[in-house]
Amino acid sequence: MSKLAMPTLWTRMKAELGDSDAQYQLAEALRATDVAASVPWYRRAARQGHAAAQTMLAFLLANGIGVPPDPRRAVSWYRRAAAKGDVGAQNNLGYMHEHGAGVPCNPAKAALWYRLAALQQSAAAQVNLALLLLDGRGVDRDEAEAVHWLRAAAGQGHPAAQYRLALCLREGVGIGRDPAEAALWMQAAAAAGDRDALAALADLRADAVPAADDGEGWEEEAIGWQHQAERRPMQGAHAGAMPPG
Repeated sequence: MSKLAMPTLWTRMKAELGDSDAQYQLAEALRATDVAASVPWYRRAARQGHAAAQTMLAFLLANGIGVPPDPRRAVSWYRRAAAKGDVGAQNNLGYMHEHGAGVPCNPAKAALWYRLAALQQSAAAQVNLALLLLDGRGVDRDEAEAVHWLRAAAGQGHPAAQYRLALCLREGVGIGRDPAEAALWMQAAAAAGDRDALAALADLRADAVPAADDGEGWEEEAIGWQHQAERRPMQGAHAGAMPPG
């Protein structure tokens, strides 16, 4: 018996005996190759109050991954984990309220849950809260606070936050105009693969060909940015409901 197999066998034995941490670990190991097989173990751990298992089970139920979609039951599990302070559950519960998935659409409740997760340094929740603040949905419109949260998320390397912060700096939304800093954040978002940032930079490069230049170097760079944008999967600026972990 290989040394690599021992932890799995030991974990499975503990899981069978009812250890919720082992049940969660076993579910995590199974999810990589067989999501459906992982669901019963997430459920067993979740029923014992394991917050991370509750959050992942909710995520799978919300998205119909390895199990038939059941948004209402997903909300129930998200609530249990969120009440324990699980950041991923709080953000994703906010998403469910914002979009009316499994519960009536309620941006105000969404903002509440986003804020709780944002205060715990969840970059996804910080972006989601910022977008509500920019639009005045569920909360009073507050562009300055929105920029605060975008900057917090951008500092953590969140590409959508970096792109949105760049737009705010470029247009002077919630903060004084600063084209130089805007360019830095736009480039950071593009380097991280944000599709909107890649497309924006491609447009900027294409529009910025110096009159005295033949434009070939600039055109090649613009085409390169555009090709990167086209190869990337579609990404909304909204951080959305994120996989836990």
